[in-house]
Amino acid sequence: MAHYTKFGVEARKIMLERNIKMKDVAQEIGVSVSYVSDIFKGARYGEKQKPMIAKMLGMGEETKCLL
Repeated sequence: MAHYTKFGVEARKIMLERNIKMKDVAQEIGVSVSYVSDIFKGARYGEKQKPMIAKMLGMGEETKCLL
């Protein structure tokens, strides 16, 4: 996870703990898996998608600064 942003690292930790696949996240928010990956890596900003991902994963208030 060295290439992920702080948001990406936190999201992936939660996903691993809950056995949520990247394809599940992508399907839920209506984008491709590669788009989600790009958001986690910082290649795409994901202005609309980051809050949706955070909500889906139940990321707490402490992650709001990462959006």
